[in-house]
Amino acid sequence: MITSKERGLAPFKARRLDRLPMWYGGDPQTTQNLVTYLGAKDETDALYKILGIDFKTVRPRYIGPPLKTFPDGSTDTIWGIRRAGSYYGQAVSHPLQSITSLAELDLQYAFPDPGLWECKVASSVQRWTDGYCVIGGAWAPFFHDAIELLGIEQFMLAMYDHPDLAMTVINRVFAFYLNQTQRAFTENPGLIDFMFIGNDFGTQRALLLSPELWRQFFKPGLIQLVDLAHKHGAVAGLHSCGDIHAIIPDLIEIGMDAINPIQVSAEHMDPAALKRQYGRDIVFFGGIDVNGVLLKGTEQQVRAETRRMIDILGHDGRYIVAPSHDYLLPEVPACNIVAMYDEAKKYS
Repeated sequence: MITSKERGLAPFKARRLDRLPMWYGGDPQTTQNLVTYLGAKDETDALYKILGIDFKTVRPRYIGPPLKTFPDGSTDTIWGIRRAGSYYGQAVSHPLQSITSLAELDLQYAFPDPGLWECKVASSVQRWTDGYCVIGGAWAPFFHDAIELLGIEQFMLAMYDHPDLAMTVINRVFAFYLNQTQRAFTENPGLIDFMFIGNDFGTQRALLLSPELWRQFFKPGLIQLVDLAHKHGAVAGLHSCGDIHAIIPDLIEIGMDAINPIQVSAEHMDPAALKRQYGRDIVFFGGIDVNGVLLKGTEQQVRAETRRMIDILGHDGRYIVAPSHDYLLPEVPACNIVAMYDEAKKYS
């Protein structure tokens, strides 16, 4: 009998098994909507027994003091960044916004201690992951955190006007996540199959910064993370929304094994073109359109789009079935999410 672990790793080995692997990510309320719609006992029953999802995720767990919450519902992050708004929200404060030199940085800001995160996975959780393809390590959004610490305008200017400051902030944020991911691998030997990290470098039309600046400031960290995953026998995947076509060759060059979510509505992210250019060198992970089809389409349209994406991206087995965003919101109809996975399971 083929296990979810074998199925989840098959695309990276260009192997054809019984069907393509499937991944799910969503808001807790989205998951509850699925549980209710399916008449399932709980999340495990809905996602893994009924839908057939092949990946389970274990992340470092925060064990430090409670983070500050404000009367308006906004909260502080571990970086001291205040966030407000729906779901994860948006940064409404930037602790390093007024800092322009390394001397000021050292005097005015203390970076969080990665030791406040527990990286050892409990034996009960390890039993829960048995037989599944396990995603682990830190999510490591070092691009986002560096931007939010300074504010996006200040950060973009700093890369030109104070490159030493920009690089130092990036490196210290990156070191925080590298420490967690190193510990996740060493404290849980053999558990993690897939290091999956998230940094949204793209907009709807291009990268947020030039490819040259990306290579100078962010590519070195990704190289370290990919090398770390490979050292421990795991594959590495990058989540980045938007148009990232300009750096896909770089990601292949450094050994990145998969890219997600393939935001097909963004410019230069046509799945057929991407598959023709890069399909032999990297696994595509996602691509089933959220904004149009999953959110607004009929069940028949969802099933047709799922088949179309499998035909384009998965004809050679080098594909992980997933939506074009890593975090499905409750507004996406549960019936459409179920139709996507049901059709993928049957068709692939």
